[in-house]
Amino acid sequence: MELLDLLYPRECAACRGPAGGAGRLAVCAACDGTLEWISPPACARCGAADRGKGCAECRGKELLFAGATALGRYEGRMRDLVLGFKFRGARHLAEEFGRRLAARIERRFDLVVPVPMSRWKVLFRGYNAAELVAERLARHARTPFAARRLRKLRRTKPQAELALEERLTNPRGAYRAKAVKGVVLLVDDVLTTGATANACTEALRAAGAAEVHLAVIAR
Repeated sequence: MELLDLLYPRECAACRGPAGGAGRLAVCAACDGTLEWISPPACARCGAADRGKGCAECRGKELLFAGATALGRYEGRMRDLVLGFKFRGARHLAEEFGRRLAARIERRFDLVVPVPMSRWKVLFRGYNAAELVAERLARHARTPFAARRLRKLRRTKPQAELALEERLTNPRGAYRAKAVKGVVLLVDDVLTTGATANACTEALRAAGAAEVHLAVIAR
């Protein structure tokens, strides 16, 4: 055990007790078993839990990215962790999520790119959660990382505040990418309708990406 762990024991992000154990950075063993992780195999198209009868989550939906990987379901304690990470300054969770996502990725990519936020939102929140996870994922996967290859051109309304039909059109045309090559791994915090990921995929493909895959914390 490291000296810093003795002086400042890691706290479980879910129960606030000691995280404990080698390699446990943010979640204790007890909570790890109760979180809404998606256990492989999962839907290769959208990352949802595979129930063996085809994926109802993405059936009939237009998804422009070639495939998706998700760590967990956006509900219960997992949702609480994601919200804490995005809005309440729990930046240390980026390492936990990035490390776990890297372990789930089974193929090599040419570049890892995060879904960008508008400048005013980054100033307001202090950081882009997707960018923090993408950087850790890229480091663990030993893949090139480009934080500024994709940018947001205009402000969009928060997706959570919109009805389904508005969510599908809200992000269209809001992103532009610099020149890219090969297969790109796009990283975001949450996948819901897929509209934001679709808009980013369109921008990356227009900039030269041969294929775009998606990795998210939850869906």
